[in-house]
Amino acid sequence: MRTMISIILMVIAALVGFFFGAGMNEAMGGAILLSMITGFACTISAIEKNKKE
Repeated sequence: MRTMISIILMVIAALVGFFFGAGMNEAMGGAILLSMITGFACTISAIEKNKKE
């Protein structure tokens, strides 16, 4: 279930980054940046949850 939520969050972040980056003439750069940040945050969150269990 966590994997699906992480993927959905990364897709939403990519869409937001695409439109945010389009304002600065870097649409794909914004999409990649925000989806990577979200992916790293989800990975760190998953690692921390495994440590607590």
